[in-house]
Amino acid sequence: MNDDKIEEMICFKFLGSTLSKDGTSTADVRIIIGMTINCAWTISSISFTTKYRRYR
Repeated sequence: MNDDKIEEMICFKFLGSTLSKDGTSTADVRIIIGMTINCAWTISSISFTTKYRRYR
């Protein structure tokens, strides 16, 4: 458009999901896993042993 260059994006957020150039959802999966692990570690009613086994 009017000789303007368009920047090529590797990934971007659209409707709450991260879309990547190659069509994979690796970024979203990593974010969900991280949030799940963080949530599991903050719940105090679960013993450390159970948390550790789930983490492994």
